Amino acid sequence: MTEELTSAAKDTNTKPLLDDEISYYESRKEELIKDHINRHLLIKGSELIGSFETRDQAIAEGYRRYGVGPFLVRLTGEDTPVGYVPALALGIPLCQ
Repeated sequence: MTEELTSAAKDTNTKPLLDDEISYYESRKEELIKDHINRHLLIKGSELIGSFETRDQAIAEGYRRYGVGPFLVRLTGEDTPVGYVPALALGIPLCQ
């Protein structure tokens, strides 16, 4: 049993944060840009949760649904790098 838990923990720690969300966006990029031009997309796992007018709206909905858990907010049509907050990636709360 301990070996299974250790193995499972290793598997979850080796996958890059937001890998599923970025893969989802990249695999559907043309469709998402066409259907949601200049909108801020909220993506969790391999699911588009919503399309928002502003980044703040998308982030607020992400926090409402998932707390400080990982989710991706991406403006369609931009090839900018994904923002990365090291404290969140390490599970360190930003405020207490």
